[in-house]
Amino acid sequence: MTDRLRAWLLALTLLVLSGAPAFAHAYLVESRPGDGDLLKQQPKQIELLFNEPVEIIAISHVDPQGAVALLPSNTEKMAHQRIDVPSNIAQGSHLVSWRVISQDGHTISGSLVFSVGRASGGVQAPTREQTIHLSSLSAPLVTARFFWLAGLVFGIGAALFASFVAPLPRGFAQALLGTGALAAFIAIGLQGADAHGQNLLALNDRAIWRSGLRLPIGTAAIIAIAACAAAGLSIFLGGLAARLMALLALALAGLSLAIAGHAAQWAPVELMPFLSFMHVTAAIVWAGALLPLARLTRRDNFASHLQRFSALIAPVYLILLASGIGLATTQFLGPRDLLATAWGVVLVAKLALVSLVTCTAAINRALLTKPAINGNGLALERLRRSIHIEAVLALCILAMASLWRLTPSVTALGPPNERAFQIHLHGVEAMASMSIRPARAGPVQIRIEPKAADLSPLRVEEVILHLTPDAKNAEAIRRQARRISGQQIWEVDGVTLPSPGTWRVRIDLLIDDFTRVSLDAVIAVQP
Repeated sequence: MTDRLRAWLLALTLLVLSGAPAFAHAYLVESRPGDGDLLKQQPKQIELLFNEPVEIIAISHVDPQGAVALLPSNTEKMAHQRIDVPSNIAQGSHLVSWRVISQDGHTISGSLVFSVGRASGGVQAPTREQTIHLSSLSAPLVTARFFWLAGLVFGIGAALFASFVAPLPRGFAQALLGTGALAAFIAIGLQGADAHGQNLLALNDRAIWRSGLRLPIGTAAIIAIAACAAAGLSIFLGGLAARLMALLALALAGLSLAIAGHAAQWAPVELMPFLSFMHVTAAIVWAGALLPLARLTRRDNFASHLQRFSALIAPVYLILLASGIGLATTQFLGPRDLLATAWGVVLVAKLALVSLVTCTAAINRALLTKPAINGNGLALERLRRSIHIEAVLALCILAMASLWRLTPSVTALGPPNERAFQIHLHGVEAMASMSIRPARAGPVQIRIEPKAADLSPLRVEEVILHLTPDAKNAEAIRRQARRISGQQIWEVDGVTLPSPGTWRVRIDLLIDDFTRVSLDAVIAVQP
């Protein structure tokens, strides 16, 4: 009986307590102007309506130029707060940050953005624009890329030459192929470390290598290593088997470099991969034959080998030029001045080298090849020197192409005023890729792609974005992202960055009910 009575008393106590008023923080019910409003005229006052009386600690105002000022406010506790706005504020977007004390003594803060006349933005972008991405791994990445290209081009080219034109010493081709395979392997780790924002010391972490393998460059490197193995095998075979293995190596090398290059993502996407593959394979056949051909110039039967090579190489070089022109044209017709980007400067330098080597090859064919075949000693000596010059120019072209690892292409950058921030936010448990378009003050569209520590897609339940100007007493613009249907990509619409300058970015990822990860970065917003 006593236990039953206690149970009834406990239940009655809980019922009574459940009817007691709950203590909660204050919150903003409404504001005038509203967050995101576009006004024809400037407001005389900003009105903030809270659910309970609050006391204002500070109200700050950031104008479209990024200037910060404290707004006068009363110290009286009231639910409906009115703050006077300075007269003749500039047209554009304004950020108002508030901090108040609620009835229970807690500090509550928030912000709102409104625009007068027009939203900020639309101003011409700065004339100087960073179109090259540099990091502590830039030099190692470019170096690995160069030896990858050189090893593939000259190593597989030598294997093809040995199979279709004239036999070569095995050690010569093997050294080139080994260099290419090793450089491709190292590029996997370097790319993984770069994606994680790490340095060379991170190469001793297996997770970095696993991340590199997940990226397109990892796939391309594995295919490149397979191409080197096929070319190496062709050296030890003879006849038809050697030719088939050499052709397989050529196809794999073309596929590898097409995957690893910029052009695979250009429009029209149906044509660009084919043009890229043809350009790469033609380059391997042409440039890869230069060193073997130079080695044969001392042999007595060089004339017959030169005649066979001349018959094969002319259509290959035409394919090389035609596919290269097709690829370059897409960038010359891009949405911006080509020479205003680092990618365009590299392209122009490469085209100058291509023009020079084309002129050299044309002179060789028109003036030196036939006399050399007929046994003219002077022509043969000049041809030998000219072939060495072509080989050096080919190496310079590969060096130029290696620099593209650091430079997004012209079409990837988009119009100058509409280019996007590409930000990678790194954490221990998770990371995220974020794009903000356009990369200037004003209305922006934001995309966030959460990723696991190994760069694989990460499923999250919620994404919250905070954008805070680097100014005293300024509060964050807080927005909840929405998931794009069927994808692990989140979008934030209706965001206006009211002013240029430095902004702090924080992304809160709710992975599950017990795990929340915060990622931070800093961006510089242009006018």
